[in-house]
Amino acid sequence: MKLINKLNKFKNIYILLLSFLLISSCDSLLDEKPIDVIDAQFLYTTEAGLESGVTGLYNLMRELYYPAGTDAPIQASAFFRIATDLGVARIASSWAYDPNQYNPAAIGPTGKWDQLYLIIERCNALIANAPNIDMDETKKDVLVAQVRAMRGEVYMELYTIYHNIVLKTEPNEDVEYAAAEPADIWALVNSDLDFAISKLDWVVEQGRYGQGVARQLRGNAAMWQEDWQEAADQYDAIVENGTYHLVGVDEVFSGDRNNAESLYTYQFSQELASGNESAGGGATAYASFFNNRYYEAGSGEMVQAVEYGGNAFGWAFPNDYLQSLYDQTNDQRYVTYYYDQSAYVVNNPDSPNFGQPFVSTEDNYRRYHWSLKKFHDENKPATSTDSYQNYIHYRFAETLLFGAEAHWRLGGDTDATALEYINMVRRRAFNNDSSFDYTSISLDSYLEEHAREMAFEHSRWFVLKRLGLLAERVSLYFKVGSNSTNVAGRTMQPYMVNYPIPQSEIELMGTFPQNSGY
Repeated sequence: MKLINKLNKFKNIYILLLSFLLISSCDSLLDEKPIDVIDAQFLYTTEAGLESGVTGLYNLMRELYYPAGTDAPIQASAFFRIATDLGVARIASSWAYDPNQYNPAAIGPTGKWDQLYLIIERCNALIANAPNIDMDETKKDVLVAQVRAMRGEVYMELYTIYHNIVLKTEPNEDVEYAAAEPADIWALVNSDLDFAISKLDWVVEQGRYGQGVARQLRGNAAMWQEDWQEAADQYDAIVENGTYHLVGVDEVFSGDRNNAESLYTYQFSQELASGNESAGGGATAYASFFNNRYYEAGSGEMVQAVEYGGNAFGWAFPNDYLQSLYDQTNDQRYVTYYYDQSAYVVNNPDSPNFGQPFVSTEDNYRRYHWSLKKFHDENKPATSTDSYQNYIHYRFAETLLFGAEAHWRLGGDTDATALEYINMVRRRAFNNDSSFDYTSISLDSYLEEHAREMAFEHSRWFVLKRLGLLAERVSLYFKVGSNSTNVAGRTMQPYMVNYPIPQSEIELMGTFPQNSGY
């Protein structure tokens, strides 16, 4: 019962937070009954409670991927973006794959485990109690479908990160502390996502899961199970439906990110923001995470400016290997998804070189390095690291790339659909010039195109692990170092593809097996 007690503690905290948000203005209710009693009745017996519970789940999912603040949660989240074959870790995730720090006591593995099981517990409770709520059945099905899509998504993430996990599908369930069988995990994931696909519409309000997200997740699950036909069918359905399509390279990561390429965008609002659990979220650091502090250059020629990202952390960067993959003359992604260093202009009015091109000779990555622009926030004040912008999380370009892989698996190097899909992504990048089209696909060319398009987004770490290439490619290309004079590679041991089970959880469960190697 130790793990259950811990999950129940999380559940009670969540209920208290949610109910405070929902009924903090209702003093008479607080005077009548204890808040936890009101919460249980409200959340699990009323239509409004179910709706609020689903909204609370979206807040937890947003916190999982885009947490507020600059401490351990965002660094744990950013790990999966940085610690691939495409990253340089200067501070954030510099512990990655270091045997002295990459261990069961590390904050990252512990925090991620807790977050994922908290969401699962909340999903289980809402799913279990929904049948007893008196409301329109179609509306109820749509709400439950969103919950089941999230549960399927989170279980897939939990299993693909940790491998040894506890399978729990009922609230307050007395579970066996044994590693779940992979077949049982995938059966639950498939069932949840199939249900979501059957109930969700294609066109939904912003900030809600629709059929596109559910099919994307189902396709991803099929890829892990090497069910290439199921994966191809799911990605084809998204393409053929027509709800989503590619937008211009300069539109993908601009504005509110609720564009036609977005299958799902996490929503923030500075007006409603008061932390992770609030409707508006909290200030995140992603807009400052992956770009350099050019304004610290010893020449004194630069001051903080919104167009160059403003106040930044310079904690991690894209690496030289990633930069080498781009056709720097013709691929529009090179000067759109990244800050165009050739366009930097001396902007300190006190400098004699004011208005001239800025050229840096700094050897410190923090001060000057090729930097990611995908999280750029044009509304973030130049002197602040707080951002409240939306984040596009699942997008159509990745649907096409995954669809290309699925069809390639089925049809070979010259499969027509595989080439059509991957070349849709390439043509967008090369101003619709078909001379840059692929005429055949290999694993290397697929991974290179995925890197060019999806670098520092959520999926790269998982793609490499699924393909059995994570340790090999991290050892080849991942770098750690505070500046260019001490940057070095890091050898990732094969066992490290599975996160360590947190030691605190092992002690709570007593008999649960630690992953091999730790």
